Amino acid sequence: MKPFAKWTIEEVEETFHIELQKNHKLLKDWIEASGILPSQEETELAKLQEKLLDHVWDWNEEELKVYFIIPLVSLVDFEHPYYKPFLDRELSMDYKEEKITGKVDFLIAGGKRSPKRPFFFIHEYKKEHDSSNDPLGQLMIAMIAAQQLNNDKQCIYGVYIMGRYWHFVILDENEYEVHTGLNAADQEIKTIFYTLKNTKKRIEERIRLQIES
Repeated sequence: MKPFAKWTIEEVEETFHIELQKNHKLLKDWIEASGILPSQEETELAKLQEKLLDHVWDWNEEELKVYFIIPLVSLVDFEHPYYKPFLDRELSMDYKEEKITGKVDFLIAGGKRSPKRPFFFIHEYKKEHDSSNDPLGQLMIAMIAAQQLNNDKQCIYGVYIMGRYWHFVILDENEYEVHTGLNAADQEIKTIFYTLKNTKKRIEERIRLQIES
């Protein structure tokens, strides 16, 4: 069966019987995180934002990843004894006696040397004016593979990025919702950062419950 990169969201919906929802509580709770940032984090966010404003129309996908996305995610610090970031790793799933595989750009997952239990995906770093392929479909098929791998009925979190715009996505059993997009080039960069921090908090809470059970 075709790899992740060839899937569209329509095909994912029809094949795996998932449905788009509006005003899903899990998405709302996830991206409404807030707080007061330490001055050092404020300074680093401002530097990254300035760099984005200067180059967002020129960077290719690799440059967007290296110069903006990875430094931003690194500020959150997803290194932990029970989970860590992985880049460009393969996931696979079985479906009707066939195997669907693909590379995932970035994921946070349990596992020391390879991803064992995926929690959060960042997928498809696209240039702002690039309309090729279907980034939501490619992200969603990876999230469905994670759902099958985890087999625990827990929500899967992800985001696809188009230049300055971050579209956060949740997959909750057979329902999903997509945020209309947060602009990293204005004050919404703080909402993006808070959401990433909230992601870390949710991962650690899930791991704590697994350890205690």
